[in-house]
Amino acid sequence: MTRLPRVLLVVAAGAIAAGALEAFSLGNPDLAVLGAALVAGELFELRPIGRAPLPVSFAVAVVLVPASTPTEYALVVGVGYLVAVFIRPEPVGSFNRLLLLAERIAEGYVIRAAYELVVDATQGAGKQALELGALAIAAVAPVIVADLVTAVREHRVAHPRARGADLALVTSAMLMAVGYAGVDGEGRLGLWGPLLFCIPLLAAWYSFELLASTRRGFRQTVSALGTAPELGGLVRTGHVERVADLAVDLGRELDLAPTDLEHLETAALLHHLGAVCLDEPPDGSQHDPIEVARSGATMLRASPALAPAGDIVAAEPSLHRPPRAAAASPAALEGQILKVASAFDELTEGQDEHAVWAVEALYTGPGYVYDGRVLGALERVLTRRGLFAGDD
Repeated sequence: MTRLPRVLLVVAAGAIAAGALEAFSLGNPDLAVLGAALVAGELFELRPIGRAPLPVSFAVAVVLVPASTPTEYALVVGVGYLVAVFIRPEPVGSFNRLLLLAERIAEGYVIRAAYELVVDATQGAGKQALELGALAIAAVAPVIVADLVTAVREHRVAHPRARGADLALVTSAMLMAVGYAGVDGEGRLGLWGPLLFCIPLLAAWYSFELLASTRRGFRQTVSALGTAPELGGLVRTGHVERVADLAVDLGRELDLAPTDLEHLETAALLHHLGAVCLDEPPDGSQHDPIEVARSGATMLRASPALAPAGDIVAAEPSLHRPPRAAAASPAALEGQILKVASAFDELTEGQDEHAVWAVEALYTGPGYVYDGRVLGALERVLTRRGLFAGDD
């Protein structure tokens, strides 16, 4: 089932529940509508580059704070996220869904806790400043929790340049909450407030979706080009994908910016592309890596979008040689990462059980061949993957 049928099903269920509450005077029908919006919001995620996705449901949970009592809030958020995690197409597996449910409930409850904490701590402050400040803290709270979960699970923290989605989510959540309840009862729009002020948030979601679609198309094209040397029998099958995966992990470990990680991944996928443009050596030997890199870099530099990746590809083979008096390439670190990742995969032949001796072999090379920083990062990454036991 695609997203649209799921959303329509949730909207219909919310309308029926709201009608029943209204008809039988069982409670506030607005809570049924907002609960349905919470569930539907879980199906819409802002997916910026370089950080974990942020669901639109965070903004709806902020609206629920002034719309409900603490007991009502706990019930709506708990049930809403239970249903939302059940109808989401991802993650796959019951255990992963339970983990996501625990994360979402924690994020939902911390919204209310943050709001109440600010309100209790600022009694006597100006009403408008108090309300806006409390809503701002409440809107930021789930983003912080999501970042902590990502840091623990993936060992990375979003770069400040990847925070545009945070700003869109937090400001929209505040506007939606103020639109629903007003400030001290003034300016209240009811359900029309969240409906009106969710439009900028949905526009931001649509923009991120378009960007993600464009990036997926770009990466698929790059991946297809990267397999050309493999199809020609010039590189071991799966080499470039494994190198790209390891290179990105090494780059994160060395705190490369998200943009630099993108260029590094592209370079890793295409670092053997130059081989398809060279004639086969008459003696049947392998191509000179310098010639392969020069040919590949020339092709990549012909495109402005791929030029930074071309610089990395060009820098990688020169790092085989002793340092010269010339200034180091600005892509030298990325080139070293690519060199280490590629050499590691060549030594292991894609077999995890060869990881330990492959690292030892890399350490036996001269210091000017493999950068010690990168080798240290390689050890840490492999340790997290369970492939390297360090000093054990």
